Amino acid sequence: MATMGEMLRAARDQSGLSLEAVSSATRIPRHNLIALETDNLDVLPAEPFTRGLIRVYARALAVPEEPVLNAYTTALSARRLAAGAPDRALRRRQGRLVAGALAVVAVMVAVGLFAVQSGGLPRPAASGSSTLASTPAGIALRAGSILELVAVRPTEIAVVVDGRPVFDGQISAGSSQTWSPQREIAVRAAAPDAIEVRIDSASIGLLGPPGGSYQRTWRVDAGG
Repeated sequence: MATMGEMLRAARDQSGLSLEAVSSATRIPRHNLIALETDNLDVLPAEPFTRGLIRVYARALAVPEEPVLNAYTTALSARRLAAGAPDRALRRRQGRLVAGALAVVAVMVAVGLFAVQSGGLPRPAASGSSTLASTPAGIALRAGSILELVAVRPTEIAVVVDGRPVFDGQISAGSSQTWSPQREIAVRAAAPDAIEVRIDSASIGLLGPPGGSYQRTWRVDAGG
């Protein structure tokens, strides 16, 4: 079975792209691309962030993400076993994620807030719309940042990245989508309280309040 690095390197060689070209297109630093292609887990960032890098890299090479992510998971497990470290930390993280999801669901059930979808979901405007919520201070995107949308429960979302529609449909509970915009990203959801937003693997909370369709935009701080 091919390793994560072998899959990515073979796909890049087949595409004829250089590391510099991929780095420029994805905003992933060259040293991270090299670490991914050489399975150098020691120099890669924390697991959630590395998974985001893998998704972006795989999409740039037009290869399926899941086999590469599975190979990364296998490599992580092998390293933990070699170090004699049990997966207690992983189980604790999974337990916290499950507990957090259950808490969100419990609150929604308690107040009776279930999204009622009527008709199609309007696509978000690329820029300049007065309906876009401004980005709160302290969570603006930096160049190369990865924005991840995690579904607490199913909902319809539409996403525009750098003025180009990239997703318009339903996202299922427990699934996630990641993007790395160069200028801005706008997200609209039929049930904004069903979507958790993470920037560079750090959660910043839900996309928006309950009560119907909601749109939010983040712009990349070119000087960040």
